Order: sequence, then C-alpha cells, then structure tokens
Amino acid sequence: MNQLATAINITGWELVIVLFLLAGGFLLGLLLGRNRIFVLLLGSYISYALMCVIPFKKILPDLFIRDEDFVILIVVFLVLIGLIYFLLSRSVLKTTIRKKGGRSLFQIFFLSLFLIGVIISVGFSYFPKDLLAAFSPIILKIFDTLTARVLWLIIPLIFVGVFRNKRST
Repeated sequence: MNQLATAINITGWELVIVLFLLAGGFLLGLLLGRNRIFVLLLGSYISYALMCVIPFKKILPDLFIRDEDFVILIVVFLVLIGLIYFLLSRSVLKTTIRKKGGRSLFQIFFLSLFLIGVIISVGFSYFPKDLLAAFSPIILKIFDTLTARVLWLIIPLIFVGVFRNKRST
C-alpha cells in the first residue's frame, strides 16, 4: 500500500483514510439505497448553504474560543445533514425514499462517492490553514481548492441529471 501511496504522492495514512471513506461510503450506499443517498446528498447541499449564511460564531461565541473551533463547525455541518435528511424523509420526498429504486451499483457507488466528496470538501473549508499544511498537495488539490469545491458541488448535479430515472408515460 505504501508503494501506491508513494506513486500518487500522498502519505500512507491519507491513502488508508481515502480507501476507508470510499469503501464506507459505498457500503453505506448499498445499505441505504440510491434514493436515500440522494436525499443525504441533497441534505449536504442545504446544510452547506445554511452553514454559509448562519453566523454560528456570532450566535454562540462561547463555543468558538479555542483553536479546535473547526471541529464544532464540522459537527454542526454533519448534524444539519442528519436533521435535513430526517425532515426531508418525513415530507414531500417520503414516497420517493420508500420506493425501492433500481439498485444500480454504478449509481450507488458514484452517489456515495459524491456524498463523501462533498462532505470532505466542505469539512476541509473549516480547517485552519496550519492544520491543512499536514496534508499532501494532491489531497488539498482534490478537496480544498475553490475549483475543487465547486466541482464537488456541480458534478453530482450533472450526474443526477444525466442518470435520472426514466418514467414511462
């Protein structure tokens, strides 16, 4: 595994983390199914939008005194995804989620990959600059540049548009 990490210029522990996230995301996708992963992905978009407009540091200044404040922001982001998923699964999308969508492994894998990518990219945006220096340049280029973040947000939309369910009329 170290040879693979060296070949793509990342550290061994970064490779383990990336492989763990990919495998975990895919297994989560298989467990939840395409429709629920899609709702989680939608929840991550809404959560990111809320994180951009709600001034948490001004609302809860006592929580943001130390250097580890970024962890609180990441946890809030993940909790918001969970809350939004819960709300969406109890609302208009209830019938869509309960339907057994086609279990296309291709779609499940890529939706899971996009979900993990969006979460990591947004999470990296909360990291302090000195902590980001610990990551390899390739990981930072994939997840922590403005271009990467925009691509992580746009590519899933294109994927969903191209591979949407075809309904018979």
